[in-house]
Amino acid sequence: MISVYKGIGKVDILAIGIHPDDVELSASGTILKHISKGYRVGICDLTKGELGTRGDARTRLLESKQASEILDIDWRVNLEMADGFSVIDKMHVLKIAEVIRLAKPKIILANALDDRHPDHPRGAALAREAFFFSGLKKITSIKGDAYRADSLYHYIQDKHLTADFCIDITDNVDVKMASIKAYKTQFFHGKEDTLQQTPISSPAFLEFMLAKMKVFGRAINVPFAEGFNIHRVPGIDDLMSIS
Repeated sequence: MISVYKGIGKVDILAIGIHPDDVELSASGTILKHISKGYRVGICDLTKGELGTRGDARTRLLESKQASEILDIDWRVNLEMADGFSVIDKMHVLKIAEVIRLAKPKIILANALDDRHPDHPRGAALAREAFFFSGLKKITSIKGDAYRADSLYHYIQDKHLTADFCIDITDNVDVKMASIKAYKTQFFHGKEDTLQQTPISSPAFLEFMLAKMKVFGRAINVPFAEGFNIHRVPGIDDLMSIS
């Protein structure tokens, strides 16, 4: 585990992404909204994204630090798992469980349950298992006391999935897009680009991102939103709290 931006401390929301930029692309508007309400947020990247066509492990780390500064999150760590070849086993699950124990979040956000990139649902499964096993007190091989977050939600990524709920991020779209563009090797940022082109490096991809946020926004009658899935039935205490 390496600290990319400051050091681990207690947070209200822990956002987990198997690649640097996963969280920015699909959940950073939600993060910004909650930071504006006074909540603390940390990000845990599982890999350095070293298999990406453009950039390398070093540039991805530098870009994730810049994005963290733009989002003004509390901290960010990278678990240095192998991009593309991380597996759902004891070692990988406990690495994430340790971060959960140290951060003690109320809410965990994680990769999509289903997506075009095979790493994304694998990241979702790793987070889901870590969410459970972090709460078992007989696991003593990692740092921190047994702790289980209240809820785990999965942000929707490239594949269009039906959202279980959406978060209005209309006031946060501009800063979200700035955090995405911090990944200069990955996405179009308005300057001459001599790197090999990929499906996500053109202006059209950023237009797609905005269109996707509009689609989720349409579902809740706001200009822009982010969509999430849940893997268990939530408990509702007050019907009037559901908009």
